[in-house]
Amino acid sequence: MKGNSHILLTLLLLFLIPQKSECNDPPKFILIHLDGASGIYFMQEVEKGNLPNLSSYFGDAGIIDHTITYFPSKTPTVISSIRLGDSIRDAPLPGWEWVVDKTEDVIVRTAGTFLRMVFSTSRLSTTNILYGIPVFHWLAGPALVNTADYLKDYDILQFYWYNIDTQGHFNGKESYLREFAKFDRYFGKLTERIDDDINIIVYSDHGMTFGNGIEIDRAIKDLVGQDLKVYSYPVLYLKDSEKAEYYSMKLLMESEIDFTFFRKSDTVLSGFHEDGEIYINKNYDEQTISYEFKGSDVLGYYETGYNGEYLSQDEWLELTYNSDYPMAPVALFHFMDNPASGDVITLLDSGKYGKTVYSNKGNHGGFTVEDMKSLLLVRGPQLEYFYNKDAYWLPNLFNDIRGINFEQHPPRERHYLSTRYDFHKNHFALKFSISPKYRIKYGATLYNSDLYSWKDFDRIDFWGKADLFRSYLSRFWIGTGFELKDNESSPILILQYDIHIRKWVFHNSFATNRPFYFRASFEATPWLAIETVNFTSLGLRFDF
Repeated sequence: MKGNSHILLTLLLLFLIPQKSECNDPPKFILIHLDGASGIYFMQEVEKGNLPNLSSYFGDAGIIDHTITYFPSKTPTVISSIRLGDSIRDAPLPGWEWVVDKTEDVIVRTAGTFLRMVFSTSRLSTTNILYGIPVFHWLAGPALVNTADYLKDYDILQFYWYNIDTQGHFNGKESYLREFAKFDRYFGKLTERIDDDINIIVYSDHGMTFGNGIEIDRAIKDLVGQDLKVYSYPVLYLKDSEKAEYYSMKLLMESEIDFTFFRKSDTVLSGFHEDGEIYINKNYDEQTISYEFKGSDVLGYYETGYNGEYLSQDEWLELTYNSDYPMAPVALFHFMDNPASGDVITLLDSGKYGKTVYSNKGNHGGFTVEDMKSLLLVRGPQLEYFYNKDAYWLPNLFNDIRGINFEQHPPRERHYLSTRYDFHKNHFALKFSISPKYRIKYGATLYNSDLYSWKDFDRIDFWGKADLFRSYLSRFWIGTGFELKDNESSPILILQYDIHIRKWVFHNSFATNRPFYFRASFEATPWLAIETVNFTSLGLRFDF
């Protein structure tokens, strides 16, 4: 293949064009969503010494003992809202089943909510949801440890650990606590691989209630009958909103529900319970809220010295963060301000949970401390604002941290140049790749049986690849190009699936002009890797 050396020279010159460097590297963040991790059980496990890696890494300063979450305390509500800085009033997913537009009866069912929730996360972390399925639980730990390797290209990494929540729902308290310990072990392996200047946030979306499981859904639907539009604990949507007060009392009297709330007027939220009534009033001009009652002060706020005055959100947090119903007036009223909030809120009291096929051993979604007390752990130079706080309102998290671009990704893939010698076929291969933008690569692979003469090549493959899928464990590429051999060209199709385990990357590649091959790469440094193909060759790859 005489005369092709100028092609190689031209491509190598393009490959070696220096890239613009950044003088000031942005801060790095790893954000870990620990689904269903109760702040109550977390602190109990810390005190028992069962979470040594988490407790030692974050220390007293970085563990916020009383973090209060969104209401309803549901996973889709938090996941879809928190990174956008949305409050409860603006939460795009108010529950698992909900009504988008009451006038047009636009209803989103569980499957639709699930998909919206999953695809509201980052591209890298979308498949984390699979690791919450029991058969795939074992993948979550290796994927978490892998996040350390992505810091070289990403400023913001988001990881979702669903296993704690899954174990609580399906298998109960003991399995739930064992999953805390499992996360702690893998978190320790992660921190061994990162520098001290990395900012790490571990937060949870809600707590978990174990105890008396009540099959409430069917009873509610039977009692409301034809007036029901949608019911998804704890929210009831009626065909006629004017019947909210009637059904609030009916459900309290004829079901195992302990509290019901409905909108009495624009400024008043009313509630019923067995021992009296609750009134939550809002001053929209001052953005303050007050709490009053008839009969018994079942929420217990007056016992702390409160006497019906209007308080700001921060004042309610200070007053109630250590109570049995933390932030209830704020959380309930803010939720009812959401256009998709529903007509009646139905709630179980402490020690009770809504039992379903999925949530057989434990559940959440209520307003008691068991469900509302979540978790917040912070460490890093950009997170000192949070140190030593006694309490925190979780919806504020990414409003209080400035400069996080959740859509950040590398401007391009890494260029590379690799060479290897095949002992079995007795030939050399030279491969280079340039990337004009993220998820796109172009390159060529040159084959020669004579190490000392690269003027004539046995074969050259020119190709382009696009990344269709990526997670913390794997990546899938599809590509096309052409083969140049004996001055004749022919088209090729390429499929490549990569598996990433710490510093190892295993490439499984199929092309229409050659047999399947397996390439293993060990990343000795961020810019140098040792490679073998089908264990019959050895070579080096240089990245930049």
